[in-house]
Amino acid sequence: MKLADFTTLSTQQQLDTLYFQGDILANRYEDEFIFLLYSLNSFYVELRHDAYTNKLQAVLAFKDTEQLEPYLPYLVEEVL
Repeated sequence: MKLADFTTLSTQQQLDTLYFQGDILANRYEDEFIFLLYSLNSFYVELRHDAYTNKLQAVLAFKDTEQLEPYLPYLVEEVL
């Protein structure tokens, strides 16, 4: 699946695709949000959950490695 194909899916289809085909790489916490980072084929997907309401706030798919910067401490930790 390509990034453009993923972004055309409904939110539920995106979540199903991540569950069955994605690899979770890291999670992080910022303010009241929980962020989950997935790898899916040749791109990344970030899920943002509101920790207080336990609701999904956003699904962001990207290829730009600059957007991985907040996750680098967690990714490096797992490699070591």
